[in-house]
Amino acid sequence: MNGLSRLARRFVLMLGGEVTQSAFHFGINIVLARSLSPHDYGRFAILFLVGGLALTYIRSLAGVPATITIPARAGRRAARGFDVTFGSVAVLLSGTIAAGVCATLMATSDINAVAGSLFVGLWSLRSYVRLALFAKHRPAISGLGDVVFALSGTAFTAGMIYVQGALSLDETLFALAFANGLGIIASMALLREPVRLSLGRSVRRRYGALIPTLSWSLVNVTTANVQGQGQGLLVAAIAGPAAYAPMAATFVLFSPLRLSASALINMVQPEVAAHLARGDFHLARRFALICSSLLGIGCIAYGAIILSTLELIEHRLFAGQFVGAPMMLIAVAAWAIVTVSLIHAPMRVLMETMQDFRPLSILAGVSVGVGAVAVIGLLLIAAPAWSLFGVLISEIVVLVGCLWMLKPWRSHRTPRPANLSCNVEARASR
Repeated sequence: MNGLSRLARRFVLMLGGEVTQSAFHFGINIVLARSLSPHDYGRFAILFLVGGLALTYIRSLAGVPATITIPARAGRRAARGFDVTFGSVAVLLSGTIAAGVCATLMATSDINAVAGSLFVGLWSLRSYVRLALFAKHRPAISGLGDVVFALSGTAFTAGMIYVQGALSLDETLFALAFANGLGIIASMALLREPVRLSLGRSVRRRYGALIPTLSWSLVNVTTANVQGQGQGLLVAAIAGPAAYAPMAATFVLFSPLRLSASALINMVQPEVAAHLARGDFHLARRFALICSSLLGIGCIAYGAIILSTLELIEHRLFAGQFVGAPMMLIAVAAWAIVTVSLIHAPMRVLMETMQDFRPLSILAGVSVGVGAVAVIGLLLIAAPAWSLFGVLISEIVVLVGCLWMLKPWRSHRTPRPANLSCNVEARASR
């Protein structure tokens, strides 16, 4: 019972932080969908999607290794070494991503390049800080950082509306960047640990020992991004920001599902890693399948509520901005995509924790090929909204593949143990 109560307390704390930051993201998206033109809101949604992609690389190359490695050494000097290593890598990656976004915006868009790059870079770094705090079993501090982010972001945007009467895209991006920065500062201040960054020899050696494993992790996250988000960018590129805007706005309606899934997975992953380290694959798999079942039930119930109130949402929440769009068709497709993607998410996390990056990469590559053909084909013969069903086909391929690889109907399997941290120490000591 103590273990269950501890997990329940951690889930409440994590969910509180996820609810806070996701409620702000939800609110700012609704405000912008109502106040900006469909073209400008579409551009914001595309940049928001790019930021989400950046988060996946930070998670894969710094966050997941920290989640697997640091808990096994809690309170030990080795944990501090890994903390410095992954934190330094996260800062370097976030800066590199921000520079890439800045260069791209300067070359291809009239969006303020500094605002856009700061938004994506600081959001990426705050994501790592949150994951590192989960790894250290400090969810309360992570939640308080989320509160600072949400409150400061709300204050900035409300102040702009009060002074100017409306929001502009560039100023909103600056506000989001500053809010993410304040969230990072608040988390570091509450942690009360010295901030140490280094790219010295020991850090390079420690992270270099991870390269064989992380190379497949990088391939995995790239193929997963192409599978999960690249097709959305393909729709936006072919159909245009204005046609993509109602799709992006509809997906915002399902963001509460994603936040609960994120909180659940962040809570369970350290437990799964611990079970795998002890060689107990069956219990780890049970954790993942229970999470998938809970998320599936939640998605079905939530989607039914959204569909039954969609007309009211369209007129009240979106202020009739997308009157000409087939909103019911988009909502049904978005509901199905989110449901399938969240059902297979805990299974993917289990396989990532087991370091099964190669089969995940192959699976994502197959789903990308199938989905891309379906998306392009539907875009050529039907309205842009129908292309979402091509994305759905891609997600179904991933779900079927994950079920086959984990084989929950079989009782025996010998998995690769979650021994990333042991491998790191062995290689780094050479």
